[in-house]
Amino acid sequence: MDPYDYKNSYELFERAQKVIPGGIFMPRTPLFVTYGEFPVFMERGEGAHFWDIDGNEFIDFMCSYGAVGIGYNHPKVEEAARAQLEKFNSSTIPGALWVELAEFLIEEIPMADWVAYGKNGSDVTTYAAMVARNFTGKPGIARMKGAYHGLHHWCIASDIGQPPEYKTHVYDFEFNDVEDLEELVSEKKDVLAGVFLTPVGHWAMHDQEEPIPGWFEKVREICDREGILMMIDDIRAGFRIDYRGSHRYYSEVEPDILCFAKTIANGYPISVALCREKLFELSKKVYWSATHFYSAVPMAAAMACMKVIKEDGLIEKIRKDGERLMNTLRGQAKAYGLSASVTGHPSMPYMTFADDPSLEKMRCFCGHAARRGVFMHPHHNWFVSAALTEEDLEKTFEVTEACFKLLKEKYG
Repeated sequence: MDPYDYKNSYELFERAQKVIPGGIFMPRTPLFVTYGEFPVFMERGEGAHFWDIDGNEFIDFMCSYGAVGIGYNHPKVEEAARAQLEKFNSSTIPGALWVELAEFLIEEIPMADWVAYGKNGSDVTTYAAMVARNFTGKPGIARMKGAYHGLHHWCIASDIGQPPEYKTHVYDFEFNDVEDLEELVSEKKDVLAGVFLTPVGHWAMHDQEEPIPGWFEKVREICDREGILMMIDDIRAGFRIDYRGSHRYYSEVEPDILCFAKTIANGYPISVALCREKLFELSKKVYWSATHFYSAVPMAAAMACMKVIKEDGLIEKIRKDGERLMNTLRGQAKAYGLSASVTGHPSMPYMTFADDPSLEKMRCFCGHAARRGVFMHPHHNWFVSAALTEEDLEKTFEVTEACFKLLKEKYG
């Protein structure tokens, strides 16, 4: 097939750069991948596919960076959202869904005793940190080194525009390293309010990591021993790995606070912090409100989406399709004599190449794939859509084989 042309996308991007800083914010700018090899602006989406403004069709392995887990324009989610929109969305006082969704979440998620709402993942991770600090009376938050918890002052990766004192009480430890966590807690236990985890190590530009056996159990033990809250940021992985929370795929241990967003509403803007009973009374004193936290349409979408995920067994489908993708990529790379590492949970895989510290090979591979209708990011973990069909997978494998062949020809 002839590689795609992106004339309209890049003309519009030139216009965008004149009126928006950078044109498109990171990491969705084409400057973060391979400029010219990827589409820039989308026209529409359906199932596991999207079309750009040049009319090119893509099988999407980014899924709005994980938010669209069950496919673009899922009929049951869209029907629920439209029905609520006909009544109202933003409102002076909340609708009944404010209570009904909270009750539904508490019924569905084993660890949940009560709920707080936000819009973005950053909202509820920040809320969790506030609750932990208020409950313990201590300022410190321990987080996994390299983990992403959002863009609020205490956790944003960038230091630009951030006074250093905003991160005074944030401390890092290595994922899967019990000794490192023990050492940090021993040193900072008098000031630590909470330990923040992600269920898997979904690092940017690096091989992904899954938790070692006993990791969650050990963190829970340390937190209980020292009176520290255990918190899990399940924003990215939630409702892809396990319906009860991604940590439950690996362990029976439960956190004190569990944060969801992204897939919970199939792209509609809502996030939730699910919390244990012991935090309820003191949390009434934590000031938490914003205009759009009360929006009813995303609440309707969330309830519909969760029902579809559970009733249709979509988490199992995502896992099986992800395993097939990972195994096929490994086999194709080996057949061309290329050393590729395909890592992570099957619902959120990522690939790197040996001797590729600058990710030049990954950018080359993913650029060739995009120009042939398969959208995979060279620097960020991918996402498997529940809407993938057998035809989608077969087409994907045809494209990835062609990309491995081109990579072999270029790099040997």
